[in-house]
Amino acid sequence: MKYVYETHLHTAEASACGGTYAKDYIHAYMDKGYAGIFVTDHFFNGNCAVPDDLPWAEKVELYCAGYENALRAAEGTGFQVFFGIEYNFNCDEYLLYGLDKQWLKNHPEIMELSHRDLFELVDSTGGLVVQAHPFRQRSYIKSINLHPEAVHAVEAYNAANKGDENQKAAEYAAMNNLPVTSGSDMHNKDSLKNENFKAGGIAFATPLNSAKDFVERIKTGSNYTALYV
Repeated sequence: MKYVYETHLHTAEASACGGTYAKDYIHAYMDKGYAGIFVTDHFFNGNCAVPDDLPWAEKVELYCAGYENALRAAEGTGFQVFFGIEYNFNCDEYLLYGLDKQWLKNHPEIMELSHRDLFELVDSTGGLVVQAHPFRQRSYIKSINLHPEAVHAVEAYNAANKGDENQKAAEYAAMNNLPVTSGSDMHNKDSLKNENFKAGGIAFATPLNSAKDFVERIKTGSNYTALYV
């Protein structure tokens, strides 16, 4: 038996581009056979729905609403919900795992860090830094920026990417001996009903125990399969 997890998902609560409220993802993913999801809304330096002119702690509370609403909606179902972040460096974005709301409240300096400093801060707390869709080409992306020294892994499959963009990501990861991940970059649950949409995910032989468990499994780069389903 395989346990498949969505690793890249946006909610209407915290991502300005999110088309589905968190609670509505649960049964949509259960119906597709997933064991759980990571909610990775756009952070304050990205396409975030949280107003920028609020105190830091209040912003963090609002940012975590999508994750927390999903967690509540999944209670009693056996479906797992974990927290993540999509952090933006202007043209390149990173998925952060293994952190939580209190950690964010304690680290407002996260908004001012360099790539290397962000990596070291997240790594020091036992977290994971994954470059999301590194070779994506869009009109709003002015350049492709790669920092293999400041990531733990690379998102080699992103459902919103073109085939050659994902292929380049996989080759880049292999060249730098980095583990790979796979995610849907989900913004609307209706995409799961589209036969042409190849959703992403990571399959494990055993269920995850926690977000930290996920971090350790990816860092070791073994005993999982990054796939599209």
